Amino acid sequence: MISIICTTDRTDSNSMKLSQVYEQKLLEMGESCQILDLQTVPAQWIQDSAYGTNLPEFDVVVEKYIRSVSKFIFVTPEYNGSFPGYVKFFMDACDYGDFAHKKVALVGLASGRSGNVRGLDHLTGIFHYLDTDVYKKKVYLSQVHLLLPKDGMLTDVNCLKEIENQLKGFIEF
Repeated sequence: MISIICTTDRTDSNSMKLSQVYEQKLLEMGESCQILDLQTVPAQWIQDSAYGTNLPEFDVVVEKYIRSVSKFIFVTPEYNGSFPGYVKFFMDACDYGDFAHKKVALVGLASGRSGNVRGLDHLTGIFHYLDTDVYKKKVYLSQVHLLLPKDGMLTDVNCLKEIENQLKGFIEF
């Protein structure tokens, strides 16, 4: 099982649309997967679980999407030159070790031209600290608002090929 983490709490986000593209591709490849949309995790659950015992509701989410899986795909938009603080807030509330000895693939997206290269570098450093193996092939999608129309259907052949290449390698990783 692979957990796809949509790392923003923004409603109707391009990150969620791209997470669904990843879900579809993984299912086509015969892989089981699930999406954790952080927009559905209330900030109060995270805050109340950050220092001490996790709330039962938060613990259910962490158990299902983090502890019970060995691989993650983090779909991460560019926020102010990095990644959304909400995903760091979520990760900080998880128990130390929840990400250890697991594998992660990173996907960056941005309205600008860099595809969130800096944000993925920042996340890579955090995952290394958490003893998580980061897959070498990262996908950077620039001008994502042009690639994902309202219906969320990604049709750009080059982008789809990049995603498929990343997933093929990550499955074997």
